Parts: sequence; C-alpha cells; structure tokens
Amino acid sequence: MNYSFDRFNRWESQNIALAAVAQCASLANSLATNGTTSNIELITSIKPLMVFDSSSISDIYPRLTDLSLGLRIIQKTFSNGQNQEEPNVVRHTLSLLLLRNKLIANQQMQTRIRQGLKEIAETSMLDNTKEPKSEMSYLQQDLLFEQLATLYQDTISKLPYRIQVQGKIENLKNERVTNRIRALLLGGIRSAVLWHQLGGRRWRLVFYRKRVHETAGNIRRKLLTAV
Repeated sequence: MNYSFDRFNRWESQNIALAAVAQCASLANSLATNGTTSNIELITSIKPLMVFDSSSISDIYPRLTDLSLGLRIIQKTFSNGQNQEEPNVVRHTLSLLLLRNKLIANQQMQTRIRQGLKEIAETSMLDNTKEPKSEMSYLQQDLLFEQLATLYQDTISKLPYRIQVQGKIENLKNERVTNRIRALLLGGIRSAVLWHQLGGRRWRLVFYRKRVHETAGNIRRKLLTAV
C-alpha cells in the first residue's frame, strides 16, 4: 500500500507520533503478560531509534501501515465508550510522555543516548527503508535488542522516574523478553520526543480528547483508501 505524508496535516502527524508511543507501550505490555508479540510491529517500533537528523516524519515512519496497532489504541483510548484500551497500556503511554520530559532536562544523557544509538546503528543490519528487513536473523535481532536494552539501563533507568512494567514472573525473568521491553520503552521515548516537537502536550490530551479520537479514525481511513 502506498501513501504520501503530504496527505497528513501537522495535527495528524502529531497523532501519528502519539500512536507510535502507544504501540510501544502496548507491545511492551504484551511481552510482559504473554511473552510474545508481533515481530513486524516490534521492529517498526524501534526503527525510529536508527534515524538521525530526519527532515520529515516520513523519514521516521516510512511504513505507516505498520503503526495500525497504535492508531487503534489511541482511537479506543480517547473514545467516550466503555470499550476502552487496557489500563496498563494507557499508563505506560503516559509514562513514556513523562519520561520524555525528564530526558529533555538532562542534556548529558541525551548526548549519551544519541552516541550510543549511532554506535549501535553502525553494526546493526536494521535499516529504515519502506520494506521490512527480512534477512535480519533472530540472532542478529537478539543482539540488537540486547544493545538497546543495555543503553536503556545505562541511561533512562538512571532517571528519577521509572516505568514499572507488570506481567508474568516467568516473562519478566526472561532476558530475551526484558531486552525487547526495554528497547520498546526507548523507542517509545523517541516517538514521544517527536510528538512534543510537533506540538503535542499532555494537557491537550484532556481538552482535545474527542479531536484525538476523530483524528486517529481519519488517519486509519486515509490508509485504507490509499492507492
């Protein structure tokens, strides 16, 4: 499916970034509770970490259709109906937005993360093209997630505010699972940074609840009608 980011205004682009944050939160919750999640959505959610000095939002999210989970989440979250999103997912999403604030206040940590990501990108086979990197083996993926998780522990985990991901003990004791959870949290903060740069503010999520809900639906409809 092809699409053009020219079809999305600034408000919609802002909500695309928010959807990416929500998708990271949802996948982290799924890993903690079920021990597994969609590999395509997982890779899509961490790809923005490998993008530096982007000139447009399409550089960061080249395959918007792979963010369908996140768009569904924010549409449900900001719905006035009873069938809303899993509370843990909402809590993790808001926590990622808060962690962005903590990170932005720490210039030294920002520099450390950027340097660390560039070093990881140099050795990773993960690219940010419009097609999935299918030849990336599970062993290579495990190494990538381990590197991202270590970077998260060395930086974000040192901040005064920490995300408490709850789930089954056997999953949270599985290093392969926890590496992916930490990588997703790092990816979520990356998208939270973009969300804020595009004008996103937490107070607007309260006062513009209906508009966020409607915007997520409009974006999903645009994707369905793209040719």
